[in-house]
Amino acid sequence: LLAAAPPWRPGQGDLNLGLVAVRAGEVPFNSTQQQAGRLLGGLLEGRTPEVRHRTRTGENLLVRLLPTRFADGYAQFQDCSTKMLPVNFDQVRQSQIGFPDGGTEVDPLGRAKLDIILQYMKADPTVNRIELDGHSDNGGNRLANREASRRRAIAVMEYLKANGVAESQITVRFYGERYPLVKNNSAANRAKNRRVTVNLSREAVVEQAPAEAPPAPVAPAPSP
Repeated sequence: LLAAAPPWRPGQGDLNLGLVAVRAGEVPFNSTQQQAGRLLGGLLEGRTPEVRHRTRTGENLLVRLLPTRFADGYAQFQDCSTKMLPVNFDQVRQSQIGFPDGGTEVDPLGRAKLDIILQYMKADPTVNRIELDGHSDNGGNRLANREASRRRAIAVMEYLKANGVAESQITVRFYGERYPLVKNNSAANRAKNRRVTVNLSREAVVEQAPAEAPPAPVAPAPSP
């Protein structure tokens, strides 16, 4: 793989980016991150991506891509990528907000996860339902564990509300230690079970038809 010098720059040599494994299929070869970075830099300088390959039958093949208007296209790509969301719906439709320290306050990592969810919901208003399921480990008695799971779910709800989510869109449930994510057989596992599961969904909004106006009263006929 080379970043070949353009023919209009005499004296400038090709950049040999090293070997790549060529395979049959939709993607003929994959480069390393370092090779791709050097190739990208060469393209921005006007260099030409070039692959030189020797087949099993001894033929020498050369594939060269012309970098015509690459800089303009790359600038458009960068502008588009900066506007993209960091996640898609499938990546945020179910998230775990952990409480590894055993408390009931949302920690910085949990807030960062919720901020990503909030960012997605702002961009996709069709996501209009949030279900929060609070959980605990089995470290306390059943009533204490249930209360801890409730307070964790409420803490997540309050964070969402403080950032613009209507309470009517949120459903809160809490289960104590009833549904562990993993077995409560170590400190690390118990930390994983102290969590709130955030489920996002799209609920169709049914618009009610306006009520029909009552018929106008009919004036009585005049007496003869």
